[in-house]
Amino acid sequence: MNFNLFDLFNQRKDASFAYDLDLIGGQQTQVYLKQYALNTCASFLARTVSQSEFKTKNSALYYKLNVRPNYNQTATSFWQELIFKLITDNEVLVVQDDTGDLLIADSYVHNVKAVYPDTFSGVVVNDYQFQRVFGMDDVWFIKYNNDNLTTYTNQLLSDYANLFSRMISFAMRNKQLRATVDFSGVTSFDSQTPKDDANGNKKENPAQKFIDKLFSAFRDNDIAIVPLQKGIKYDEVSSQYSGADQAFSDITAARKEAVDSVAEILGIPPALLHGAQAEVDQNKQELLNFCIAPLNQKIEDELNAKAVSQSSYDQDKVTVWGLNKPNALNLSDAIDKLVSSGVYNRDTVRSWFGDDPIPDGSGQKYYITKNYEEATKGGDNDDDSDSN
Repeated sequence: MNFNLFDLFNQRKDASFAYDLDLIGGQQTQVYLKQYALNTCASFLARTVSQSEFKTKNSALYYKLNVRPNYNQTATSFWQELIFKLITDNEVLVVQDDTGDLLIADSYVHNVKAVYPDTFSGVVVNDYQFQRVFGMDDVWFIKYNNDNLTTYTNQLLSDYANLFSRMISFAMRNKQLRATVDFSGVTSFDSQTPKDDANGNKKENPAQKFIDKLFSAFRDNDIAIVPLQKGIKYDEVSSQYSGADQAFSDITAARKEAVDSVAEILGIPPALLHGAQAEVDQNKQELLNFCIAPLNQKIEDELNAKAVSQSSYDQDKVTVWGLNKPNALNLSDAIDKLVSSGVYNRDTVRSWFGDDPIPDGSGQKYYITKNYEEATKGGDNDDDSDSN
């Protein structure tokens, strides 16, 4: 005897079984707007700071900072990860293993002390947990200390994420297939109600199986033909829907607003994130002055405090030169006036641009151009006027 799915509906006089059926609908996707906005800005800063050069006369330290901090990362990858973690977690910990590699900790316990150095225990790097306890002098520990960012992103998760998720959900319902299935004409169904099997497992409801098959046919196939038995009525109501569609531009605007708000807290001109060309030079200078420079200074201070000893500080101190490094070509006129007026020597000016002093020591000399004279001495023009 051939089994016919639709025959299962022929014996129940009411449709009360339908109250137990699952409604067919799309799966709502939860969008975490907080992570999107924060990660966008953090990635931008990470890419920017990773282009910095860490200058020091200590060749071993220079190699670690600028070439290969550990076996598995280049300097660019290392600094991108460090800055990203610093911004998103508000702090970052770097430890050194027995081989001298610099490793960014994934998790740790910060034991705060009052009069003794803080310690760090339970340090985990890529699923490996160090058994030792690190002292504050043994690690690089950098805090971002941006309470405004933490407060805002926490509020953003509760306030904006729900709104954004509903906008996404509403947009996904645009042009959605809507239909109803009427079982009012189905005869008795009592004898066919699914029961537990011998093992106590629930059997699939045949009515639910029919609904799943019906809607899967319309959802997955370009051309779908589904036979309906007597007493079952399928009614599509999509064409009757008259609600206003959710414009995709509204979703984009909401997401952009969240990114802009986080960017402003971090000191990033929002126009740079979106590739706007208006006032690009001014926005770039604002980024370098009020965002990149403070980040570089935090890193520089921590490196000099932990990686350089007090006795060798003058010789081996670390200087971070990032995109905020001044351009000598753009300042050539000012440099000429400063040197030719005798206010600064050439070695002093070279140090402003991260260059080493002139090897032969001539850069320590001061020069004044020939046509500079004291105002009281007068000049050729004064003699000419007297002769007239």
